[in-house]
Amino acid sequence: MHLPADAASHNGAPIEWWYVVGHLRSAAHTFGYEVTIFKFNHVRPPGFSTPLSLYRTDVAITDLAGRRFHQRVTYYFPTSASLSTSRLDERVGKARLSGSSPRTMSVAASLPGGAIQLSLDSLRPTMYVGGRGYLSFGTGYTYYYSLTDLRTTGSLTVGKKAYRVTGVSWLDHQWGNWSWTSVRGWTWMALQLSNGVQLSVFDVRAAGQRVRAASILTPGGTTLTDRRMTIAASGAWRSPHTRGVYPARWTVRIPTQRAVLNVTPALPDQELYVPNEPRGSYWEGTGTVSGTWQGRRVSGLSYTELTGFAPA
Repeated sequence: MHLPADAASHNGAPIEWWYVVGHLRSAAHTFGYEVTIFKFNHVRPPGFSTPLSLYRTDVAITDLAGRRFHQRVTYYFPTSASLSTSRLDERVGKARLSGSSPRTMSVAASLPGGAIQLSLDSLRPTMYVGGRGYLSFGTGYTYYYSLTDLRTTGSLTVGKKAYRVTGVSWLDHQWGNWSWTSVRGWTWMALQLSNGVQLSVFDVRAAGQRVRAASILTPGGTTLTDRRMTIAASGAWRSPHTRGVYPARWTVRIPTQRAVLNVTPALPDQELYVPNEPRGSYWEGTGTVSGTWQGRRVSGLSYTELTGFAPA
């Protein structure tokens, strides 16, 4: 993997996405947000006789003061997409991610009920997930890196009110090739702890295998990989949109770090749902962390992604 060149789009990768989430504050108001740009090459949508490329944007704002979750999942044909293969400048519909990654970027998107316009500045070394940024995934593979500590400034619009916001964001970029039928779903978390430790933890349920791991970025900038991590779910929430049943709270344990981290969603309903395609829906939400790390109390922020729980 070579950055910043690999921040751009990869023509040879049938599947690729850029994913940005974060935690924002404006005076007493707090928000979570998500902007994700997807590329799917060589897919055959219903009613089409030949494969084509499809693009998708997922945009969401969690308004914690208003206790509301605004979300929109939108599919696009290639005429609505422009993905650069030479630099980070990826546009699909009204969503755009651009800049000189991994140092300085901007992200913008809109949805009914809100808009996002943010500047991102990476403060930490790149996390190469799994240790080198290359993982087996289902029947194929994925390249995968994260920028875990993005200083964030800009504006957020919710309803008719605009807020000047500051906060912290997280960027994931994945690209590769695998069969979706071989991947049943996953639980994934971006955890940013008060002691400076930042973690990407995942539990992937694939055909014939279960892959669990934690990529740990230390305050000194070293990435550690621990495959003895576990995620235990407790409680449940049933979606009124898809009738899917999702876990509601989690405990992450990493014995080698004497870590017990309790992750709690900020709102129960943070499901991004596709009315005409329930199986494409998933839960993606902001939350908090409490617990211990190496025997000492820590707190933190979380973003959790749950796929494979919505009914087919």
